[in-house]
Amino acid sequence: MTGRHRTRWSRLLVALLLGGLAVPASTVAVAAPATAAPVPSPTAAPARPGTAPTGFVKYLVVGAEQGRVEHLWEVALRVLGDAQRYPEIFALNKGRVQPDGIAVTDPAVLRPGWVLVLPWDAVGEGVSYGPLPTFTPARPAATPRPRPSAAPTSALVCTVPPKRRIGGVPWAQLRLTPEVAWTRGRGAGVTVAVIDSGVDATPPALAGRVRPGADAGAGGDARGDRDCTGHGTALAGIVAAARQRGNGFVGLAPEATVLPVRVGMAAGTAESTELVAALRVATTAGARVAVVGGSVDTADKRVVAALRAAVTQGTTVVVAARPATAAKGAAVPPGVLRVGAVGPDDRLAEVHRPGEVDVVAPGVDVVGLGIGSGEVQGTGTDYAVGFVAGLVALVRSSAPRLDAVEAAARVTATADGAAPPAAGPDPWHGWGMINPAAAVNATPAGVATTVQRRSPAGAITVLAAILTLVTLTVGLRRRRRR
Repeated sequence: MTGRHRTRWSRLLVALLLGGLAVPASTVAVAAPATAAPVPSPTAAPARPGTAPTGFVKYLVVGAEQGRVEHLWEVALRVLGDAQRYPEIFALNKGRVQPDGIAVTDPAVLRPGWVLVLPWDAVGEGVSYGPLPTFTPARPAATPRPRPSAAPTSALVCTVPPKRRIGGVPWAQLRLTPEVAWTRGRGAGVTVAVIDSGVDATPPALAGRVRPGADAGAGGDARGDRDCTGHGTALAGIVAAARQRGNGFVGLAPEATVLPVRVGMAAGTAESTELVAALRVATTAGARVAVVGGSVDTADKRVVAALRAAVTQGTTVVVAARPATAAKGAAVPPGVLRVGAVGPDDRLAEVHRPGEVDVVAPGVDVVGLGIGSGEVQGTGTDYAVGFVAGLVALVRSSAPRLDAVEAAARVTATADGAAPPAAGPDPWHGWGMINPAAAVNATPAGVATTVQRRSPAGAITVLAAILTLVTLTVGLRRRRRR
C-alpha cells in the first residue's frame, strides 16, 4: 500500500471514529431556553404588544378537545415535543389581539379560535404555515377600554436565528456517506428549486448559491430568498450546504444552486394553487430538481397535471409521502419521487398511505441550516425529502444526459431495498433507503452498479467463494498432472 493510500485510509478511519463518537451528540434536540417558572410574570416586557405578524409564519388555531381548551404547555408538548418550551410560543404571541378582540397577556389563558404563531420547528396535526388568517377582531362584551376595530399591521415576526452548532458528523451523513458519491461531481451546474417557506440567502454554507427566487403566493412578483420560519432554509441546507471549517455537517450536493419558491402549507400539504404556480416558476427558471417541503394533494387534478408538466419539461420532482389520513388520490407520473422518513433503526418516523412511497431517507433528528447562522434539527418526511433531492442533483450533475424520469428511476433502482425487483416495492419503505454511491456510479441501465455500499459480510462471502473456486481449479490441475 502506497503512502498516499495509507494517508487516505487513515483520514477515513479518523473521520468514522470521530463521527461515531459524535452520533449521540447529533441526536440531541435543539437546546431549549432556560427553564421558566410555571407561570411567567405578566409584567415581563412585551414583545411588540398588540401587533399582528404579516408574511409567512407557522401557526395553529386553538381548538377545544373533549370540552376543554389546551394549556399552552400542552400545545408546546404536542407540536414542539417539549412542554418547557411554552415560553417561546408565549413570547411570539404576547400582546397580539385575537379574533375575539382579546389580547394575549397570560400564558395560562387560551381561548378557542385564537391563532398562535409558532416557532419554526413546530410540527404535527393542526400546524400550518403561510400568511396568518385575516380577521377583524370582535369587540368584547365587557372591556374597560375600547379595542381596535381592525388588526394592526407590523413588521414580520420571524423565528429567532439559532446560534448553536450541532457538532460532529450527523448520523444521516454517516449512513449515506455522500463523500463516496462525489467521485463524479458535487452537484455543480444543477439548480434545485426548494418549494417551501423561502430560503435565507445569508448562511455562509449557501453563500453565492441562492437565487432570488419567487413567492408563488404573491403571483411570483416577490422574491423568495427570505425565510421567516426557517423550514425552507433547513431543507436547503440538507440539499446543498457546503462544509464549513471546523464543522462536520455538509449537504448531499454541496455545489448545487438553490432556487427558493415560497408557498403556503396547511397541515403538511402544499397549497394546491400556489404549488401549481411554484412548479411553473421552477421549470421556467431551468431547475432540474424541485423539492416540495411537504406532501401534495394528488386528489386535485390541477396538481397532478402540474407535476406531469414539470417532469415533461425536464424537472424531477421530490415530495413527501402523503400521510395515512389523506384521501385517496391519483397516481403520480413517473419522474416524481415520494419519500418516507426513517430513523437510525430504519423505523418509519411517520405513518403514510401504504403503497404511496418510492424510497426512504433519514428523517429523524436530522441536521439542517438555521437562518443567518447556526444549525437546527428536525424530524419528519418534510426533512427526508431534502436528502433525496440532493441525490437527484448529484445524479443529474454526474449524468447530464439523463432526463427527469431516468434520473428518478436511477434513484429507485439503486436503493437498498430488501426485496428483489421482481417482487415490487415494499408498501411502507418503497424500494428502500437511498444509496448515493450506487446511484451516481450506476451503469446506464440504472440497475447494476460499480460501487456497492453493502455490509462487510457480503464482501467476505464473495471473497470466500472466489478462493474456493481457485482452490478447486488448482486441485484439478494437480490431479491431471499425476
